[in-house]
Amino acid sequence: MTATTTQNTDHFNLHVNGVGYLNRVRWVETKSNGRKAQPFLACSISALRGNSEQPDYTYFDLRVSGSEAIQMVEQLMVDVDAQRKVVLSFRIGDIYPHLYMRDIRDDRGNRTNGREPAALIKGRLLLINSISIDGENVY
Repeated sequence: MTATTTQNTDHFNLHVNGVGYLNRVRWVETKSNGRKAQPFLACSISALRGNSEQPDYTYFDLRVSGSEAIQMVEQLMVDVDAQRKVVLSFRIGDIYPHLYMRDIRDDRGNRTNGREPAALIKGRLLLINSISIDGENVY
C-alpha cells in the first residue's frame, strides 16, 4: 500500500496496487434518489499475496471508477460470466472495512440457523495495468 499527497491539496490518497482474479462484475441499481442515485459498475477482486506457489487471498468489493476502467471491466463481464480466469494488475483507492452478518453454512454449503460476523474491504477500482484471460495476456 502507498499513501501519497501533493502540495496544495486538502486530501490524502491511499492506494493499493496488486494482482488478482476479477469476479462478480455487475451493474448496481440504487434504491434512493439524490446525487449518488445513479447505477454504477461493481466487481470484486481476489488479490494474491504471499508465496507464489501457495498464495493467500485478500478480497475486495469495488466500485469501478473512471471511464477507462469502466469500459475495460464492462468488456470483461462476458469472460467472468463464462468462468474464465481473468487476472488483473490493478490500483485500488479509498479502501475501508465493511462489517456485516452472514449465514453460517455447513461443510456442504447448506445454510444453518446461525449467523456470524464477517468483514470485507470496499474501495474504488481506479486503474487496470494489465489483463490476462486463461493465461493469455490481452492487455
